[in-house]
Amino acid sequence: MLVHLNRTFLSLRTKFMILFMALITIPFMISGAFTYTKYAANVEQSTKNYTLQIVDQIRINLDRYVKEIDRLTLSPLYDPNVLAILKNHSSSYQKGVYLTAEEQFKMNLFISSMAFERSEIESILIFTDDGSLFSNSDTSVMNYWSQDTNNWMADDILEDGGLTINPPHTVSYYTSGPKTVVSLSRLIREPYTHSKIGYIKVDLKTEGFENIFSSVQFGNNSKLYIYDQKGTILYPQASTSEPDLNDPGLLSASTRSKYTGLQIWGQIPLAELRKEAKEITSYTLMISLISLAAALLLAVLSSDRLVKPIRHLQSKMELVKKGFFKERAIVSTHDEIGQLTEVFNRMVGEIERLVRAVYETKLRERDAEISALQSQMNPHFLYNTLESINMMAVKHHHLALSDVVTNLGKLLRYTVDKRQTFVYLRDEVRFVEAYLQIQELRSGDRLRAEIFIDPSLQIVLVLKLILQPLVENVIEHGMGSEPVTIRIRAVTENDDLIVSVEDDGLGMDEAEMEQVLRRIDYAGEDPHVKQEFGHKSSGYALRNVHQRIRLLYGKPYGLVLRKNAHKGMTVLIRLPFQWEE
Repeated sequence: MLVHLNRTFLSLRTKFMILFMALITIPFMISGAFTYTKYAANVEQSTKNYTLQIVDQIRINLDRYVKEIDRLTLSPLYDPNVLAILKNHSSSYQKGVYLTAEEQFKMNLFISSMAFERSEIESILIFTDDGSLFSNSDTSVMNYWSQDTNNWMADDILEDGGLTINPPHTVSYYTSGPKTVVSLSRLIREPYTHSKIGYIKVDLKTEGFENIFSSVQFGNNSKLYIYDQKGTILYPQASTSEPDLNDPGLLSASTRSKYTGLQIWGQIPLAELRKEAKEITSYTLMISLISLAAALLLAVLSSDRLVKPIRHLQSKMELVKKGFFKERAIVSTHDEIGQLTEVFNRMVGEIERLVRAVYETKLRERDAEISALQSQMNPHFLYNTLESINMMAVKHHHLALSDVVTNLGKLLRYTVDKRQTFVYLRDEVRFVEAYLQIQELRSGDRLRAEIFIDPSLQIVLVLKLILQPLVENVIEHGMGSEPVTIRIRAVTENDDLIVSVEDDGLGMDEAEMEQVLRRIDYAGEDPHVKQEFGHKSSGYALRNVHQRIRLLYGKPYGLVLRKNAHKGMTVLIRLPFQWEE
């Protein structure tokens, strides 16, 4: 009894929809989770770095400002009039000291120049030992001071001339009544005797600190605290609270100035720093959800469009499988399926071409074998003819002609043998020597040759027929009325063999050199240069040798042309160093 199990049928379209939804949704959720986690961590680190940069920038501004005040409070030491007035009032403290109009005018003019265009300064004051007080504001500051209400002077004495940063303290020398200020002060000593002659004090306004670091962008809800070396708060002056380091909603950062000893605490609400990041995250999430919904909708709509071309391609594959190589599939889409169909069509066309080519190749191979057997007659006929001429020359004592015929036979055998692509360097040199002996018969004493080959390099393998074209190029284009010497050398350079062909002939000028270089680097036939019958054109032999080497080995192998210092040319052949295996 046969039992048929009911299996749920899933069409290819349904499988595509499920696959698309899985491929779109799952990676999106995973990448979204990782992206959000990484982004949140980066935002957290960025906010910390941002807070540290702000706090450090405030420290830099404070250090810069304190240095300016430091230089400012030293200026009385360089003014003789100020020092003279301070010496005149360096006696012991007493009330009701008389100040002349000239003294007040000079001191007021000096102090006013110090406070010029400094809106953060409440006043600059100079205290003398006898109780006199000079400032840049005669109307708002008294002309005397009291020992009982100026305890900050004790810190200046301890600093012994160094700059002192005084925390908020109450002073009574303003005509409007007691006032709480933050100030910077120092003890003034006579430059030569080092005796104490007074104090200089710079009182900052309540908003003075805001002016100092106003260039730093700090949030509206951010908090900033500045403490001196003793831990006394300098800013804000009216605040009695301390930074809440345990508040999770605040990002805290602290730094201490090595120059002033001030400690700066900055606290920025995390909500304020993350506000823009949350907006970007929400916007990105919304766009991603919309894109996900659109992608799923497109997956549903395109599934049928994907299945139809695949079914058509499948039917064509079945026909090709049966041997119908002329069948082609219709390219109905311009996507990956369309590209696959085009590749299928090209593949079937290539298979059809290869089947036909194999058949035709077999026919050509059979014809080539017959032609090869017939062509073997021609070289043997030439060898026998040359041998007959040689015997006749020897018989009639024409030894020079016999040498020429013998060398010509060697050249013929060397060039006709096409079985060898690589030869020993010594064989290539012997071929050149035979060629030179024939040319010396024609040129006489006008042609000389010097060959320097190390015996260890004699059996190095080189390409066949690479030296003779270079020597022939010298004879055809480099010889003039004066004798020419050709020097052939071979050396090794790292793993390469360098063979040089040097001559002291006519050489080439810059234009000819450029033309030849352009010609040898051109792989195809130069359309701009046509060689007429009987016309000598330089560069073709060089190009043939260069292209053979370049096609076989690639860059940087090939020919290099160089002009000699005095006259003539040098052609370098660079080949990879290889021995016979």
